[in-house]
Amino acid sequence: MNSLKEVIERLLSFKPNNYMVANLYLKLGVEERTDRKYLRTFKDLVKAQKELLKERELENDVLKSLEEDFRRMEDFLSEPENLKGCRGIAIFSSSLRGLFEVVELPYTYKNRLMIDHDPLIREIAVIDEELGRIGVLIIDRKHVRFFLMDLEGMTEVLDFMEPLATRAHKFHSGGSMLKGAEGTMRFSMPSRIGGPNMVQHSFGEYRFNMRIKEEKHRLFKIASDALMEAWKENKFDKLIIGSDREDIRQIENHLHPYLLERLVGYINMNPSYVEDVELREKVYQLLMSKSREKEKSLIEELQELEGRGLAVNGTSKVLEQLYNGNVRLLLLPDDFQKPGYVCEKSHLPLLTPECPLEDRVYPVPDVVDEVIEFALEERARIKVVSSEELKRRIDGLACFMRFAL
Repeated sequence: MNSLKEVIERLLSFKPNNYMVANLYLKLGVEERTDRKYLRTFKDLVKAQKELLKERELENDVLKSLEEDFRRMEDFLSEPENLKGCRGIAIFSSSLRGLFEVVELPYTYKNRLMIDHDPLIREIAVIDEELGRIGVLIIDRKHVRFFLMDLEGMTEVLDFMEPLATRAHKFHSGGSMLKGAEGTMRFSMPSRIGGPNMVQHSFGEYRFNMRIKEEKHRLFKIASDALMEAWKENKFDKLIIGSDREDIRQIENHLHPYLLERLVGYINMNPSYVEDVELREKVYQLLMSKSREKEKSLIEELQELEGRGLAVNGTSKVLEQLYNGNVRLLLLPDDFQKPGYVCEKSHLPLLTPECPLEDRVYPVPDVVDEVIEFALEERARIKVVSSEELKRRIDGLACFMRFAL
């Protein structure tokens, strides 16, 4: 398979001439994979597009090419082997021009199928920027491994072992007994002198426990130092630590502040048994859960900024701000859909078939797809809201603005 850089360069240089490009972004999470729900979703997207394509007055050759694009996409999605190790996928096809490119993604904003004159790759670029480079440190009592991970793949940077603190002998109870009128009383005290195979009672146990603690913190310190050197060589944006140790969070006491501020969280992982697909899945799960935790604070911020004239709530209001280039963050409920229109040359998304410019208008099955593309073009960030309770507080779409009007 071609590298991501090669795919992007091919898509950027692609010229469809008089033909069109079918652009597909599809979610492939756990829910979507159940009973191959993603395949039904794709077929629904194709059906909705076909119903409106004739209104775009496209040439027969163009329509025939799009029909072939849909067939090739369905064939690709029907083979489970093609979809391993990703939570989303992007496919770009223009059959009669020899284009069929696939990009695996950690997530997508929305299930989208768009017909355009060019490959729509902005979402890939933004997801690559959002994901950044992730450092994954995996550690147990004696084994440390470190991986670098980004949108394109995963690379192991270091792997080393440390000696394990072991118990070299059994502990002996060196107790004494006294007899008196009240019977026998047992007590314990450390012996002054022990044989070569004896450890002083209590004190020997204490020394052993201290040795275990020393071994632990020495390993944490060595791992932290190695991690800092790796960061100097390959600056990463996020840090995730994996372990099956119950005391793993104590490693934070050894992390440099630069590393600590990049720490996202922890995953359960053993360095001796690392599968690439499993590791990537656990990293993505952690990132998604952290993202969902921020949803409530964003909705509260929306209400606060509305009062200051720096946010709007409502689809038509968001479109007005998009036209002004004034959207900083677009809040998108994950199930929101709305039919609409698009200006062919300017690509303006519309709720009514009235283009403000002298431009031809065509209908689209879901104008939200075009809103996302338009927002990405303006370098706005996208935040998908999945909580049912929080979605009810958004009137279609909402956004944070760059400046008050």
